[in-house]
Amino acid sequence: MIRNTIIYLPIWMLFLFTSCSKDFLERAPSDFIGKEEVFSSLANAEAFLTNAYRDVPSIYIESPGNTLFNLGAGTDEGVSMLYEAVLGTTKFNYNDWNPSAFPMQSRWAQYYRSIRRINMFIENNHLIPNEAQEGSTTVRIKERLLGEAYALRALFYFQLFKMWGEVPIITHVIDPGGEETFYPREPIGNVIDLIKEDLAKAVAILPARLDAANNGRMNATFCHALLSRVLLYYASPLFNPNNDVARWQAALQATETAMQFAENNNFTLSRGESNGLQAYERIFLQLDNPEVIMHSVDFSFEDNFWGWEHYTHSLGYGGWHVEAPIQEFVDAYETDKGVSPVLGYDANNKQLVNPESDYNPQEPYAHRDPRFYQTILYHGAQWKGRAVDIRRGGRDFNEDRPRILYYWRKYCTESYNLTTNSGFVPKKFVLFRLGELYLNYAEALNESLSAPDNRVYDAVNEIRSRSDMPGLPTGLDKNQMRERIRHERRIEFAVENQRFWDVRRWKIAEITDNGPVRKVEVSANGEFTYPIYHQRRFDPARNYLFPIPQLEIDKTDGVLSQNPGWN
Repeated sequence: MIRNTIIYLPIWMLFLFTSCSKDFLERAPSDFIGKEEVFSSLANAEAFLTNAYRDVPSIYIESPGNTLFNLGAGTDEGVSMLYEAVLGTTKFNYNDWNPSAFPMQSRWAQYYRSIRRINMFIENNHLIPNEAQEGSTTVRIKERLLGEAYALRALFYFQLFKMWGEVPIITHVIDPGGEETFYPREPIGNVIDLIKEDLAKAVAILPARLDAANNGRMNATFCHALLSRVLLYYASPLFNPNNDVARWQAALQATETAMQFAENNNFTLSRGESNGLQAYERIFLQLDNPEVIMHSVDFSFEDNFWGWEHYTHSLGYGGWHVEAPIQEFVDAYETDKGVSPVLGYDANNKQLVNPESDYNPQEPYAHRDPRFYQTILYHGAQWKGRAVDIRRGGRDFNEDRPRILYYWRKYCTESYNLTTNSGFVPKKFVLFRLGELYLNYAEALNESLSAPDNRVYDAVNEIRSRSDMPGLPTGLDKNQMRERIRHERRIEFAVENQRFWDVRRWKIAEITDNGPVRKVEVSANGEFTYPIYHQRRFDPARNYLFPIPQLEIDKTDGVLSQNPGWN
């Protein structure tokens, strides 16, 4: 249950509106106006709904204290090396969080705030005049905005669901002049049903894609892709402990529909080389990449993503070296022959080399999956006209405090000089892309079958082949294929805020996010060692779902129940 004053603004409060411009989110605030004026003007109504886009996920998560972090640092992709005293990902790493203080706790109020705004828009949509049409199509802007509202509400309920599981469902505007209203947490099935209903309404209204001026607004292809992801989560072990196969089959059907819809509307996998960039890295550097179904829009408020490169680069390149991949993630990349090179570490932190690989510990970065070179900067990598040098005294070794000494390359533009702030190229976070649907399809199909068939292989190999990786070995059983699909998602979706949720929905975070995390060091004579950077802790009794913020529970006099393990 929720106290109504937490999740919405009173109806009679005055709302920000903004004027039209080239980018639909780059609009300067103007005066405050009332409800009647908001919905008597198409432009004002559009601006009112546009404010809900501020809570659409991005590459950054913001914590109290204005700290930004990527969720990859909260799982076995990477680490955040600063801000340990604030509510960043280190709180996840050390299991140092509670219902009164935890990373992302503000998301509860933020999402319900946006849901409140959306509910108000839906209820008052009939007041908006039909002032214009979408070019040569028959869809009026007013109708499109209604479709966007349903799609946004579905997205925010999905965000709530994957963080907290059972959550209150509110689909109408609550009268703030009435008595305090409390809403119980609804069964997860009810939340999923609402998301499905909202997405169906949105698909019936929205065009398959929008023009460049509206890039980042909801479209029908996004809705199909979101339903695929939602039903995949709902079928996964965290939310489907009895392994109801019908849920996997529903996810499969939704994903097949999404793939067909996307491809029919000219979304294709990024392939080949263009302007010196490979197919995989172009997905994250080209605003018009054909694989991208939906960009996030948050960077309109963060100067088009410039901060990511400062966060990820070494001090030697003018960065701050805040976010970085860990050694275990580097080890996860196969060789270019499709074999895992490192099996683990012994008691002396020495690598256990896979005898079936051609991995050479003296040349640890040679002959790896091509996505490795497009995702990670490592000792010796050529970047911005020189080689990365992490040896003590080297330009990229940090004396100020312990660092991991790897750097993210993904989403970074080589031409951008952080010292002179020149050569920057605007980019957006990829919220949904066609490549995800291929792996969603493979996972749902594999779980629906007793053994994987050629369709499962084909879907995974399509993703591997576009990065020049060999196909999966034949003869895999269902469990083996499951592990290969999970591995593929780990590599393919690095720093796309997918892994954090994947290891939770699969209920493997107690394995992946427990134990030592390693860094790399290189001696003056070029010897590689992998000392432990820190130890991580994950409590399976409570950490798979977030705690309901204690403030919300207290405001409802305890009627709002807490998630298991957090009392």
